[in-house]
Amino acid sequence: MSVAQRLNHKNLSLAPGFTAGFEMADVMKIQAILYRSGDSIEYLLLKRPEERGGYWTPITGHVEKGEKLLDALVREIEEETGITNTTYTIDLRVPFKYRQGDDEVEEHAFAVQVEERDIRLSKEHTEYEWLGYDEAYSRLRWEEHRTCLRVLNDMINL
Repeated sequence: MSVAQRLNHKNLSLAPGFTAGFEMADVMKIQAILYRSGDSIEYLLLKRPEERGGYWTPITGHVEKGEKLLDALVREIEEETGITNTTYTIDLRVPFKYRQGDDEVEEHAFAVQVEERDIRLSKEHTEYEWLGYDEAYSRLRWEEHRTCLRVLNDMINL
């Protein structure tokens, strides 16, 4: 089954020039901001256990060696939430790099619309909440995550 079939997306937009041939950082990661629409837009945040910082975050994860970004996106969403059916996937076009020890990390952010409200947490998290923009923004620890949430919120509310 192809990534497109697994994502069950209606539209996927990748950044211009995005190809499999670009020079990769030491570590590649994905970030997925899951959101639901209805009476209002809600964003999913997951809480890490206290021994891993105890902070709120969107879905994040490493891209395994030889794995494509979209395959990593699908895998991480399923591993961290149990969600296998998505409605709409957007490349937020805000990749960012940072250093983690001796490694250069490149993280690509995606927005993923889902209909499911209940999720199955992995052992990586202790809680989850669907939150409005202001509350979700205030809970995020890292500026990169706040930037991606702001970009998504601005896109939705054009």
